[in-house]
Amino acid sequence: MASIKNNLTGEITLLNSQHVFGRSKHNHTCILESDVSKSHATICWKDGNWYLQDHSRNGTLINGEYIRHTSIKLLKGAQIQFGEDKSTQWTLLNLQVPTSYLKSMEGEKSIIELTSCHLLPNEEKPIVSIYQGIEKEWKAEINDTLMELEHGNTYEFLNTTWQFIQNEILEDTLDYGEATKEAKFHFYLSADEEKVKIIININDLELNLGERIHHFILLLLARKRLVDLNHGYDTPEQGWMSTDELTHKLGKELVKEIDAYYLNLQIHRLRKQLIEINPFGHQFTDVIERRNGEIRFAYRNFEISKEGQPKGNLLPEIKNLSFYN
Repeated sequence: MASIKNNLTGEITLLNSQHVFGRSKHNHTCILESDVSKSHATICWKDGNWYLQDHSRNGTLINGEYIRHTSIKLLKGAQIQFGEDKSTQWTLLNLQVPTSYLKSMEGEKSIIELTSCHLLPNEEKPIVSIYQGIEKEWKAEINDTLMELEHGNTYEFLNTTWQFIQNEILEDTLDYGEATKEAKFHFYLSADEEKVKIIININDLELNLGERIHHFILLLLARKRLVDLNHGYDTPEQGWMSTDELTHKLGKELVKEIDAYYLNLQIHRLRKQLIEINPFGHQFTDVIERRNGEIRFAYRNFEISKEGQPKGNLLPEIKNLSFYN
């Protein structure tokens, strides 16, 4: 994230994508000097660059050049001065892209810059999974609990209170419409069912996820939806499996002992894989749904095929079950 440093105090401030400076306490950075306007200037990210827009009564100095009611592109090292006092002088330290982040409200006020799919404290021992949903909203999973993060609110993670700062690049947010409604998941199993390949089809577009260990999670959950369908369950109740049952069945599939850490890590890797697939991958980050200690595959439009057998949704006990929407 881009940051600026106050030349007098040495304080470093992270820049929001739309960062307002001025005398009002409601600004991102409050400057109390009397010759600074209530809303003095805005530094913003636009078209891959940082700009300063002055909207003050007295103007702003950029590298000694006076500007008023106009916009100027900023370069690394730019000297910015909002008033006469030295306390209003800042240096632009870098030009990095703005990102959302968690800010510790305790101790050293540490910052965690969030990627679109983030594990805390680390990927070896995941406790909290933070990711972006279909509408670019931020969500956090802790064990079996799912919550939506709201800008400015505080949350308890890892025995620390964090404030969530949503710092999106609005003009770069693309709307791919109703992509998920047109999508169909294809599960391709090897004859011995030791490999699972997934391809997502969206009209004429194909997203090939290849073969991954975490695809077994989706396969087990997809089969659970088919079992529930065959038993006549209503759609809202189809496919739910307790996390304990899922870890047990996944362990049998992989012939290894599985715990909640491993399961959550594999779900994180699945989301990360989807996010990295352009152009529609991020539309499927909600592929896993959770409720009260249960988990399910979110999509009903899918097909399971096994090498050497006719196409169709396959269950361990029921072959060639007809496809459904």
